[in-house]
Amino acid sequence: MNSTFAHKAWLSGRFIDFLLHSGNRYRLHSPFLYSLAEEVLRANRPANGGEKIEVLRQECLESKEIIMKTDYGEGGKSIGGAIYPVELRRIAMTSLTPKGQARRLARLVQYTKAGRILEIGTSLGLTTAYMAMANPESRVITLEGCPALCRKAGEHFARLGLKNIELIEGRFEDNLPKALMKLGRLDMVFIDGNHHKEAVLDYFEKCLAYAHNDTVIVFDDIHASKGMEEAWELVKHRQEVRISLDFFYTGWVFFRKESSRQHFRLRYI
Repeated sequence: MNSTFAHKAWLSGRFIDFLLHSGNRYRLHSPFLYSLAEEVLRANRPANGGEKIEVLRQECLESKEIIMKTDYGEGGKSIGGAIYPVELRRIAMTSLTPKGQARRLARLVQYTKAGRILEIGTSLGLTTAYMAMANPESRVITLEGCPALCRKAGEHFARLGLKNIELIEGRFEDNLPKALMKLGRLDMVFIDGNHHKEAVLDYFEKCLAYAHNDTVIVFDDIHASKGMEEAWELVKHRQEVRISLDFFYTGWVFFRKESSRQHFRLRYI
């Protein structure tokens, strides 16, 4: 059986399982979670600067530009990275966070009043822009390994007039400790740059040392593979994690010591 077809079939099965075993906001009883659902998950207000960001998305989707993409391989183990040509629109089609999810992250920034934000995996910088514009007073550090993507993301930040983003180019393994030292503490983390179990768990462990009671960590593609599902299960059952929310495509964890331990699958995908 074709491996791509087999993976799509497996993923479809996982999605059906998610739908059968997930619920909506009526499963949430704590004031914190119910408020989060109303203000972040169900709200549909426009994001700050969202229209301008979506113009950039459309440009990328229509672009015929070819860029030289650097890929550090599974877990970022390749020091030099493999470099190969790829259409910009292909990256936009396959790698960008969908508009609805990006707007939800922006509302999460506003709801939690996140001031120190770390993103692991910049890509074309559109989700970075959503988070940075959600709180203009925030400091956002974003990590990207591919020089060509860094260049495009930097162009987008300049066009949007964003001054609160620091883009660091290079391997995550090299630059994550530097970014953590610069931020000092983390209010929000978005892990979207390496979808392998060992790498994700490593990033989580490093970020955990800089987290506090109100930190939220967002993981992308938690059901994209068996390895990612295993990583998500290990993360959400860590003693430090009090609340986990599984939206199939993303997972959020909170560390609120005042909350009882709760894990939910919610249909806000």
